[in-house]
Amino acid sequence: MSCELTSCELLYFPTTPTRQHDNTSTGQHINNMNKIDIAYIVSHGFAARMVLQTGLLKKLVEQGKKVALITPDANDPNIKAVCEEANIALYEYEGSGKRWSNQYLRMRKYFLEDVEQNVALLEKHKRSKAENKGNLKRQSLVAFCYAMYKFNKVFPWIRKLFIRYEQKYINTPAAETFLKEVQPRLLVSTYPVSLTEGILLNAAQQLNIQTTIHLLSWDNISCKGRFPALADKYIAWGTVMSDEFQSYYGIEEKDIYHCGVPHFDAHIDVLKQPNIRPFIERLGLNPDKPYLFFAMSSPHFAPREIDIVEWLSEKIEANLFGDEMQFIIRPHPQNVTGSMADKTWLGRLDSLISHRVKVDYPQLVESNLQWSMKQSDMLRLSNMLAGASVCMNSGSTVSIDAFMVDTPVVLTVFDADEERDYWFSARRIADFPHMKKFLSFNGASVARNFDDLTKHLKNYIENPKANWEARQHTRYMECGENDGEATNRVCAAILDILGDTNQQVSVQIEKNSTLTNPVE
Repeated sequence: MSCELTSCELLYFPTTPTRQHDNTSTGQHINNMNKIDIAYIVSHGFAARMVLQTGLLKKLVEQGKKVALITPDANDPNIKAVCEEANIALYEYEGSGKRWSNQYLRMRKYFLEDVEQNVALLEKHKRSKAENKGNLKRQSLVAFCYAMYKFNKVFPWIRKLFIRYEQKYINTPAAETFLKEVQPRLLVSTYPVSLTEGILLNAAQQLNIQTTIHLLSWDNISCKGRFPALADKYIAWGTVMSDEFQSYYGIEEKDIYHCGVPHFDAHIDVLKQPNIRPFIERLGLNPDKPYLFFAMSSPHFAPREIDIVEWLSEKIEANLFGDEMQFIIRPHPQNVTGSMADKTWLGRLDSLISHRVKVDYPQLVESNLQWSMKQSDMLRLSNMLAGASVCMNSGSTVSIDAFMVDTPVVLTVFDADEERDYWFSARRIADFPHMKKFLSFNGASVARNFDDLTKHLKNYIENPKANWEARQHTRYMECGENDGEATNRVCAAILDILGDTNQQVSVQIEKNSTLTNPVE
């Protein structure tokens, strides 16, 4: 569908961000005579992984650019160490209160989205109704917003009125003051669904600062609601993301760069020179024997996934998949921390640990940045995926990670032996817009019950190259070339956006470039 809203219309609600400017960690002092060339906003731990664990910002510094990182937690040990080492200016900026931001993000989709035509958004509505039973105030708010959504379908002026109301409050003096201190030539947003990043993007536009959106994940366009503000240029993972930029927001193809995924470059290094053995040995498994890998999701998305993991552990111990098969279970950070975690799962996971079954907890750091990971975690994950016979998950990005290292994928979109309401079931994940596109390429096998799961696992164990061409095509459509040069392409794109004609990056990037599909 074509977006009816322009970058000037997609705005947001009144907020009063507070700004803290702290350069002491980098020893740099920014003033009018010392402008920043590129400022990346990193408000999510996965964005930190994308720009820091890949060396992207360091590469830009090596090109002679003054680079800054804007984050809600300048004391994050991971971020602080990398910025100090690479001579990156570090700024702390916090927007509106998280509780208010989250509440408003839930509300605004009713005015700006066709909620009933998007499973990812409609399930949020269903869940809000269920979770707020007994709370008359919140129930009334959900009912009001849904009624406005219905009225908006008949009276489109409601949307326009809402947009004008947002327009009135989007211009936040504190954000403009903050950016005047940083003085970037280019501001890059990695998580524009965040209200904080939206208000900074808008402030940059008011100050005639160039803006770019470089998304941290594949579901941000179709499943998170419309961005509070748009940008001048866009960096896409691949064909799917580029098409979504065009269809959801009406972005012109000439303003989109196809670059791949910087943090997936680590997978290519692992393919070229794997170092699987020490990671498996540290877990206490035999590196000379095969293993299955399960990357878990939050109970919010897959409420009975823990039961599937327990079932698999039991079957592996019973030699259903051979007398040498082992099992690695990796909880998502959502399992461990945050509002969608269920700490009761942790004890159940620990009870599964045996000679053949191990749990690999994600290497989180103490930070106000959601899911901030240690630098070493990506290399650890990549090697574990590369050595696995099969990767299982219920619909996370790890499916693409697995394809990058040529590991087959099985999606467990069912609820063990329970028949749950669709809106509170793992079944709905397969119908999220980004997952429907992913599954349409037929690269991943879908298990809708234990019999499916057993069949798919045995097939891949016996024939590791099964479905190989479809797997390669899926990977290509989502991320383009799997050549380990995505970080260089992003670097070249950033320099091109800046108008730097003296770039020395080894890989050049063309706008809306056409890459070669390896299976065509």
